[in-house]
Amino acid sequence: MEINVLWLYPDKMNLHGDRGNMMAISKIADAMGITLNITRANSASEAGNLSDIDFIYIGSGQMDHMKALTNDLKSIEAEIKNYTENGGYFLIIGSSGCMLSKNFTRYDGTVENGLGILNMTAKELDRKKMPYVTREVYGDDILFKTTDGMEIAGCQIQCMDFTLQGADAFGKVIYGYGNNTTDGTEGARYKNVIFTNTVGPLLSLNPWLGVRVLSNIAEKKGIDISRFNENDVVYMDYARKSMELKKQFIKEKFKLPGICANI
Repeated sequence: MEINVLWLYPDKMNLHGDRGNMMAISKIADAMGITLNITRANSASEAGNLSDIDFIYIGSGQMDHMKALTNDLKSIEAEIKNYTENGGYFLIIGSSGCMLSKNFTRYDGTVENGLGILNMTAKELDRKKMPYVTREVYGDDILFKTTDGMEIAGCQIQCMDFTLQGADAFGKVIYGYGNNTTDGTEGARYKNVIFTNTVGPLLSLNPWLGVRVLSNIAEKKGIDISRFNENDVVYMDYARKSMELKKQFIKEKFKLPGICANI
């Protein structure tokens, strides 16, 4: 019972400690009795055959790396698109989401093309010109509900606005910045491709999402996890209690000036 994970750009795309997502999903896999084979690849040439991969992960990263790494991904663009069109799972975090967008605009006006897997555009924020709009997201909370009703909480440190051009949102903002502060959307989803602005890291704070992803992959591969219970995850109870505390803390924030939506 094995699931194969491709962790792309683990050294450069780890701006907010999101290697913790791989640590978290490994713990979840252990609880499920699944062997998780994680391949680290710092270039597309190291990625190997994507037909052998069940789950691709890219963490958050600095904007200075985006053009080069997007161009690197384009060297296997056909393979990635075939992987995603055939239901492969892909999780991409933070500003790195621009690599899967139609295009992204740097603060100096330079426009770069992404892979276009997610029908959205991205624009880098110029903090010098918009200090008030952006100051809240050097590390504010984010709380949102996915389109299928799952609550997700974490941290958002935003340097890009994302505008959905037809892509489905991953969720709807309850508190925080989300994609752009204006339309209440958070992240994007296409088939089994998930983009979210949530760092923290995401799967450490919200193990139920990791359980959902691995359960779906297991079902797809015919892996029997019928004996698994969410409570088998060693930190699940802690995460649930932490979520309730975060929600209570965020409710108190609504009494203060800030960026809020869809309470």
